[in-house]
Amino acid sequence: MTKSDDSWSGKPRKITELERGDHHHLTEGDECYFVGEYTPRAGFAHSATNQLISNLKKKPSTRGTFQWKYKVQAIGDAAAALASSLNPASLGSCVFVPIPPSKLPDDAEYDDRMAKVCRAIHPTANVLELVTLAQSRDAAHENDDTRDPDALRAKLRLAVSMLETLPPIVFLVDDMLTTGCSFRACKDLILEHAPESRVIGFFISRRVPTSGFEAINIDDW
Repeated sequence: MTKSDDSWSGKPRKITELERGDHHHLTEGDECYFVGEYTPRAGFAHSATNQLISNLKKKPSTRGTFQWKYKVQAIGDAAAALASSLNPASLGSCVFVPIPPSKLPDDAEYDDRMAKVCRAIHPTANVLELVTLAQSRDAAHENDDTRDPDALRAKLRLAVSMLETLPPIVFLVDDMLTTGCSFRACKDLILEHAPESRVIGFFISRRVPTSGFEAINIDDW
């Protein structure tokens, strides 16, 4: 990363009761971790976390332009931060499952950045695209706090054949925790078919509530 500040811890921190209320689809039984705190509508220059997330979310259409190197760097930085608290010797007991992007693979805007982050965590990391999307949906930042986990779950598909070799610990990995809708839908779907699994949310950042920031005319995504 090109800068560092209080928004970016550099290693995963656990969501506690102090933060859980900011993500209203999370429950007391959910185990989730995050590295940075993202401030919405503040622009990429506001903080180290905002800058990393902005670079990570650069659209596939920027491939081949000068911007693409910043996305590649952000993928590496995000993976390194997530890996910082993991014991490589215990990687055999867990699997990293990217929460699926909002578009299907045949869509020009399809972005598998989270799968790339998962694969960059460690050379021996077990990465499974266990949950996939059956139809495109709005991205989280284009939706409001009324997002419905049940409605989202109906659009998801589980690769049931992969469950036969599923390790006991499942890390659901995403770039940002907003309401917790995507996590809730994916976790519930997995536990429906693999109830003994320990499903943990692993987020690069969490969205923090703000006041006093006015919307600015910049494409932060």
